[in-house]
Amino acid sequence: MTDEVLRVDVLLHRLCLTKSRSEAKAACEAGAVRVDGKPARPSDAVPPGRRIAIDYPGRSLEVELLATPGKSTSKKQARELYRVLKDERQADEGWA
Repeated sequence: MTDEVLRVDVLLHRLCLTKSRSEAKAACEAGAVRVDGKPARPSDAVPPGRRIAIDYPGRSLEVELLATPGKSTSKKQARELYRVLKDERQADEGWA
């Protein structure tokens, strides 16, 4: 955990919510990522306490960021840095 504020594309990758930063960037550009209900650009800074919603193909996920991950955060550690608010299966209308 660090005190820095990360770009949303970097944050999604470090939290293991996307496979890569470029996948996170593509999701943002496709309008599949929202921060506090507003569409997120890849460069938007996201401090702890924000709600992040991601529309995956066939799944909708909303999390609350509890802390910012460091550069070498494991998947197990990453799961402790956010709280799942909503995780629903849906029709396949994602960005991939």
